[in-house]
Amino acid sequence: LAAEAWLAGLLHDLGKYAIRFQARLHDNSIHGINHWAAGSAHAGETLKQLAVAFAVDGHHTGIPALDGNESLKQTVKRRGDQKAWQEWTGCVESILELLDRQRESDGIQLPGLPRRAVNDHFAEALRTRMLFSCLVDADFLDTEAHFKPQATAQRSFPALEPERALTLLQDHLAAKSTDGEVNQRRRHLLSDCLAAAAKPPGLFTLTAPTGSGKTLSSLAFALQHIATYNAALAADAPRRFRRIIVVIPFTSIIEQTAQVYRDLFERDFGPDYVLEHHSAVAPRERPEDLGRDAEEERLRRGRLAAENWAAPLVVTTSVQFFESLFSNRPSDCRKLHSIGRSVVLFDEVQTLPPRLVPSLLSAVRLLTDPERSYGATAVFMTATQPAFAAAGKALPYGWNPVEISSEPEAMAEALRRTRIELPARDESASWEEIALRLLSGIQSLCVVNTTKDARQLFQLLRSRAHDGCFHLSSRLCPAHRREKLDAIRGRLRDGLPCRLVSTQLIEAGVDVDFPIAFRALGPLDSIIQTAGRCNREGRHAEPCPVVVFRPADGGLPRGAYGIAKSKTEEFLARHPDASNELHLPAFYAAYFSELYGLLGPQSRQDDPVFAASETLDFPKAAEECRLVGDETRAVLVKWKRGEELAE
Repeated sequence: LAAEAWLAGLLHDLGKYAIRFQARLHDNSIHGINHWAAGSAHAGETLKQLAVAFAVDGHHTGIPALDGNESLKQTVKRRGDQKAWQEWTGCVESILELLDRQRESDGIQLPGLPRRAVNDHFAEALRTRMLFSCLVDADFLDTEAHFKPQATAQRSFPALEPERALTLLQDHLAAKSTDGEVNQRRRHLLSDCLAAAAKPPGLFTLTAPTGSGKTLSSLAFALQHIATYNAALAADAPRRFRRIIVVIPFTSIIEQTAQVYRDLFERDFGPDYVLEHHSAVAPRERPEDLGRDAEEERLRRGRLAAENWAAPLVVTTSVQFFESLFSNRPSDCRKLHSIGRSVVLFDEVQTLPPRLVPSLLSAVRLLTDPERSYGATAVFMTATQPAFAAAGKALPYGWNPVEISSEPEAMAEALRRTRIELPARDESASWEEIALRLLSGIQSLCVVNTTKDARQLFQLLRSRAHDGCFHLSSRLCPAHRREKLDAIRGRLRDGLPCRLVSTQLIEAGVDVDFPIAFRALGPLDSIIQTAGRCNREGRHAEPCPVVVFRPADGGLPRGAYGIAKSKTEEFLARHPDASNELHLPAFYAAYFSELYGLLGPQSRQDDPVFAASETLDFPKAAEECRLVGDETRAVLVKWKRGEELAE
């Protein structure tokens, strides 16, 4: 993109050579000047550089669509009508006059680029967003350097230093116990990750059961992979890997993972080594932040890093990553170029919405394609690897990742720490029955399908046992959930009474370890994930029970969740020995393949994000790329000082 980026940089503010704009520099009352249309129209119509035209046209207000109102074609069309052009730009000069002034006053000669044929519009849309990202980030940084040099001075972030970071990580892992089958299998997975790191950059999967150490083993893969490939390149070579981006679906796991990374690296690399970027992130208090100035400076550095992901280790959400990747807004897109030359670790990938699989996976496939020059490596990690290959023809770039684990089936068998008990076909249980079963043991977990069910069961528990009853759901704010989880882990560790009722938010990656778990019948991957919260550390020699029950009066979330639950019930009915196979990757791969047939697009045109990208309708693609529903509203929570602060 170098030649096109150079051209975009020279053309993006071409309208500022207009006399009226120069007058505006001395008179703030002058307004209504469009200083980007001239460069955009020249790039698109005269030079036939479509990506440059899009990037220039959108660098203040967002990339437009190719067709329709306020589109790129409308900008070009206005150029042919002098009156319409003057009304549109607020200036009298023609584009040729502006180009003459640029050349005469600043000695700028535009480079001549061959016309670029565009055959693959989806790939071109991604390429355009990457060019746009480079342009808007450079524009922000250049403006900041002029007007706010003190902010520019704060943009100093530590280098990744993969070899040193890997040494710290390996020292940490070496200090862990090697006793028992679980720890031996964790060592084996780490060995697999370090060995796979020598393979060429590209697309990988890491299929490993809950509790196998994926979080740190995958980080070891990333650091070793980067160290291996950077070793042959000069320190300033543009093709060097630059950072690691960890993409996680839920903020509850992000907070946990980011803290693990900070504990590993902050002492040696400083507080700016790890960037935690998501909607619920809050300032961290540190002992060295003595006084308001020190704290404010640290917060400013954090915000600066979040703008363009300048930190060496970024931990973010699936929403932040993918919705930015398909956004058309300057503020969202600034960070996209930082994905290039990165190792991206996608955790709990079974949570990606099936309806957007063609667009999301195709974008990752392009980022990791060596012929596309983005230079990224991606790893899709989960205990329940979705059968993405089932998308078939809806994935035009294919899907053939390299598996990192040398023996995922054997590892699943060896780390089988639970036995899943399925209900008979017509068997159901009331909440009163489940409450009594939870209370029959000192420590127990129950995962249900809705917040309403969680509240009802929790109230039943608390009416019978006041001590050690807990409730977790999305109705608790993140800080409240963290406090509850700390208390829960403490009671589990100390052998105190602890009965937890939770919604699905406990399932993916939350580190708790119960001796028995109950799960309301739901999607198969949710059942497997609940099992991952039971006997997680293998402390019990015999497999612990995970009891799946059919609630007599339970609810279900709307949409795909209910379809997945029905498919699970039908799928299990066809597999009478399912309880002996549920832990095996091949079993739930077959389930995911059938589920995708119900929920996933059979054609890329059925994916609204892919379809909009193929027509170069950037605003439409951005609008359609929503990983979670937007039927939410902001609330003020009364927890602790919440009511006082609200008043």
